[in-house]
Parts: sequence; structure tokens; C-alpha cells
Amino acid sequence: MRDERVERTWPARVPLRVLGAEGDGHGGASVARLLGRMRESAFQGRRLGEAFETWRWMIDGETLIALGLAGSLASAGLAPLVAWLVERGYVDVLVSTSANATEDLLEARGARVLQVDPEHVDDAALWRQGYYRFYDHVVRARDYDAMEDFLAGFFEHLAATWRAPAIAGVAFTRELGAWLEAQGLRGTLAAVCARHGVPLFVPAAPDGPLAEGYRTAARKGPVVDFFADYAQALAVMNRFMPPGPGTSAIFVGGGVPKDFIQITATSVCAIRGSAEACPHVAAIQLTTDNTVFGGLGGASVATESISWGKESPAGRNVMCFTDFTVALPLLCQGLSEHYGPRHVRPARASIAGEVARALAGAAAPR
Repeated sequence: MRDERVERTWPARVPLRVLGAEGDGHGGASVARLLGRMRESAFQGRRLGEAFETWRWMIDGETLIALGLAGSLASAGLAPLVAWLVERGYVDVLVSTSANATEDLLEARGARVLQVDPEHVDDAALWRQGYYRFYDHVVRARDYDAMEDFLAGFFEHLAATWRAPAIAGVAFTRELGAWLEAQGLRGTLAAVCARHGVPLFVPAAPDGPLAEGYRTAARKGPVVDFFADYAQALAVMNRFMPPGPGTSAIFVGGGVPKDFIQITATSVCAIRGSAEACPHVAAIQLTTDNTVFGGLGGASVATESISWGKESPAGRNVMCFTDFTVALPLLCQGLSEHYGPRHVRPARASIAGEVARALAGAAAPR
């Protein structure tokens, strides 16, 4: 027997039609409208629509938005999208792999990234010809190696200008961004973050081009203190987590960035000495990782993470199993169409001020 009371609480699944086609009823096609319609469809299309809806909720509110970046995003050419998000205030804190924080230097310094057919390419021949492969695109080895050597110049600059024996990781990346800006590379992700006061955390910084730059630097120092880095991240999160306005998380891929952002919730709970969880109030993840293999990358932000107190059982939690090279461009285009080309998040300035004060307080001598 049909329970009409239950049915009234369930949203209707609406058939998808081509936007602007005859019978659409509205006219005009846009990615934002398409994502809105997908929200009423099914499977991962529905999840992508929910992600779009949830990201807009984050932007319209006052929660701190933390973005985690994993996977070969920069080599795939998606770094300008992340810079665009930073510039508009659609993210307030960035946590990245070392590669995604540096490999956008390749094209910024004039290297060409070329497409290849991954099903028929000869990797031994690529080695002989001097190319490094990222699945379906390649870059000249000499260009990649030159980028790593270029980063050695930053380490030498830092050794000459930073007087303290140690530096927190977030201060390290801020100095990197300022140095890149001075080199005329102001469109790179680190430079954009530094310019807009968005902290860039790279908790596994040696796992990428920065390690080779450090190795070849003629002068080294200061020591990068990643534990101080985490203390500063906790200071920021503690300021925003309830009873503050809350924190939201967006995970592009999984990996260390996802874990770094999520465990801040459990650590803030411990700092407060509370039996109550301090979870992120909303979370979106775009991933192809599978839940059943037990890894964090596939652990759902809507279920498993709740058992740790990382995400809220009452939160806007969207797990979208999709390739981020498909999802992120669609979401950014949808946000641009929805808000307009000159929009900046209204809460951006006030959040940036709170973040700066939290970082300064955590960095002060004790």
C-alpha cells in the first residue's frame, strides 16, 4: 500500500531534456541551469547537481571554506580554475599536494604540455626522447627538471632573507608565493594565494618538485616546521568551528589534503576537551576512489567520516564519484554563470581578517 505521507517528503525525480530544445519550457541553455536540472536526476549526475547547490550554499553563507587538492590536477591544466576560486573568495583555505602547488609553474614558465594517446604510447621511447608522461599528456623532461632547478632559487632566497631558524609550512608557501610574484609569475597558485591572504598548506611538501629544488639549492635553511603548520591550521579551524559560523570542506580527490582538513575537526574537539564533536558543517568530495577498499580517499563524507566526528550527521554532505577533470570545470562554469563575472563572495573580507588574526596568534612566541 502506498504511503502518500512518505511520498510527500521525497523530492521528485525529473526526466532530463536538452536545455533550450522544444518542450524545455524555459528556453536558453547554460551550465548553471544544466546542473540545476541534474540535481533532480539520478546517480552521479544528481550528486554533481547537489555539489553545485551545496557550494552555492557555502558561498552565500559565512562558513570558512577549505579546499583540498589531490591528483594530477595542475598537470591537467586545472590550476587556473583553482586560482579563479581563490580570487573570488569561493575558498578561504587551501590544502594541496606538493605537485599541485608547484607544477603550474611549467606552463607559467613557457613549457608546453602535449597530448598523447595513452593506449598506444611507447613509454620506453618517451624516456629515450626525453619526455615525462602524466597518463595522456607529456612534458619535456628538460622543462620539468628546469622547473625544479628554478625552485632551488627560492630556497636560496629564503635562506638569505628568513632570519629565524625555522618557518611554519604556511609561512613557507606564503614566502614562495611572494617570491613567484616578484619573478613575474603572479598567475601561479602560490602567488595568487599569497596576494589574497589565503593560507596554502602543503603538508607533504617534500613529495614533489620542492624536494628536488631543496636538494640542489646551494644554500639551505630555515627548517620547515610542519607541526607548527598544523598548530596554525587548528587555530584557524577552532576560530570558525561551532559555536562559530562553521567550517565547510571541498575535496578534489582525496589523499593527504583530505585527511589534513578532516582531522582538524577531531583535533579541535580534543583541544576543547569536549565530548561533543566539532565537525565540518558541509562537505563535498569529487573522487573516483572506491569506498570498499578501505582507503580514506573513498571514505564517504556522508557516512564513514561522521563516525570520527569529521563531518556532521546533519550536514550538507555530498559524495560525488566522478573524474574531477569533468566535474570541476562544470562546477566553476556554473558558479560563474550563477553569480556573474565580477562577483566576489560577500563574506570574503571578514573571513580573511579572522583567518589572518588566527594565524598571527598561533605564530606568536609563547
